[in-house]
Amino acid sequence: MTIRRFLSIVSILPAAAAGMFFAGCSSVVNSHSQKEDMMEYYLNGENEDALDEIEYKLREPAWYNSSVVDTGDELVWRLEAGSMNFHIGNFQESIDQFKIAEELIERYDDRAEVSARDIGAEAGAALTNLNALPYRGWCRDRIAIAVYKALAYLGTGNEEAFHAQIRRLRNEQKKVQDDYSAFFEQEKAELEAEKAQNPDAAKQTDALGSIEKLTGNSDNAAFKNNLAKVKKVANKGYGNFLNPAAIFLSGLGSIRDGEYDNARIDFQHLVEAMPNNPLFRQYYVTVLQKAGREIPENLADVQPFDFPLDENCVFVIFANGRSAALEESSIYFPVMAAWPSCAFYNAPFKDLEAEAAGKKYSSLTLADMDGILAQEFDERLPGIITRIVLSTLIKEAAYYAGIAVIAAQKDMDPAVQAAALATVAIGGAAYRAAMNTADTRCWEILPKEFQLTQLPVPADRQVKIKLNGGASFSQSFRLPDDCKSAIIFVDAPSAQNVAFHVLPIKSK
Repeated sequence: MTIRRFLSIVSILPAAAAGMFFAGCSSVVNSHSQKEDMMEYYLNGENEDALDEIEYKLREPAWYNSSVVDTGDELVWRLEAGSMNFHIGNFQESIDQFKIAEELIERYDDRAEVSARDIGAEAGAALTNLNALPYRGWCRDRIAIAVYKALAYLGTGNEEAFHAQIRRLRNEQKKVQDDYSAFFEQEKAELEAEKAQNPDAAKQTDALGSIEKLTGNSDNAAFKNNLAKVKKVANKGYGNFLNPAAIFLSGLGSIRDGEYDNARIDFQHLVEAMPNNPLFRQYYVTVLQKAGREIPENLADVQPFDFPLDENCVFVIFANGRSAALEESSIYFPVMAAWPSCAFYNAPFKDLEAEAAGKKYSSLTLADMDGILAQEFDERLPGIITRIVLSTLIKEAAYYAGIAVIAAQKDMDPAVQAAALATVAIGGAAYRAAMNTADTRCWEILPKEFQLTQLPVPADRQVKIKLNGGASFSQSFRLPDDCKSAIIFVDAPSAQNVAFHVLPIKSK
């Protein structure tokens, strides 16, 4: 590192650190820690307090407050606002927040080609940490927005918008895959540009920053154990960033439109992703039969539904538990650096049972949201580790270069030189400690999993929902008289916070 580059770095560090602190950025206090109060309120059923925490972060920004509006952290808080408002039944506000989130994602994606601005942001991340880059959302986030928006439209009574949204879900899933291909290419180009500016640190990164090297270090036992857990959970994912909840709703839209060949495509994808899931096997056989298609030999013993799915039907979607999140841990190479690790939480319930007209219907897995996140995290981990190691080594080089520059001044007064060395040593150590913060930004007010069951609308319109396992919870509903079909959304992040929403479908 040249003296000129060192001096340019030193000149911007105090301003950068102060700006991030006062702007509410997660570069100093990691995002997961910032959300501890919000999540505690949420899990305890104190929903208004949880919403207050979110709205406080999204308040009108000023230079002296910690608002995240117009910062790289805004998107992740908009996502929390969208799902929190959905949970308490503020469906229009949920839609509004998700629309802002989509606008932010589009703004970031418009910069898919590497630009001077992007490389500048990457340089800022190298000198601070990955929180300096705008949060762009995980693949899981992007398709979950579309799912929640569709259901929220139904919650507002806008059935036309609900149908329009679910018709787009298959394309939305494809768009997520395409967008992330471009994103990975951009991320790789930005990293290579930063390596080119810091060749010494890049060389050390290549030597020290591989997963094999890190897991081979006995000081990284926690990292190694977490990585094994991530890989185990990632096996529950579906590949290609597939979210079965989105594909199911897409297929449901085709069923209700009588387009069984389109529905066949969606449920074929689901059976291919989860060949042993009895629920999707039954849906697939049902739509194949409706489309006049031959039933595959391996599905010959599967019975189709004995009631119509396109009308007079109730679909119960169960959002069970709290999502996996990212929390801050440490790795050694041998310098200690903060890194994000996946934290997984136990589900409060095993399954759901719907009872109507004397019959019981049990829920089965629709989408393992932990598996979707873990699979993407595992795929992106090598790049994350490389960025963390490179950033740490650049900051270390700047620190020691500063000491060397001052120590080399032969004509400096000894007392002044000693004071300067002490200032750089103390200030540099404080800065490195402050900036040693993991990027733990992710959408936390999401379920651990979605489950699903379905039943015909009972003649008396009475439906009882019971949650089983660990804790138990039950509630009875009477479907509205003007409702011909319905989606009942049961949201249970914990046993202390269970929300039920009857989303009526009035068309048929």
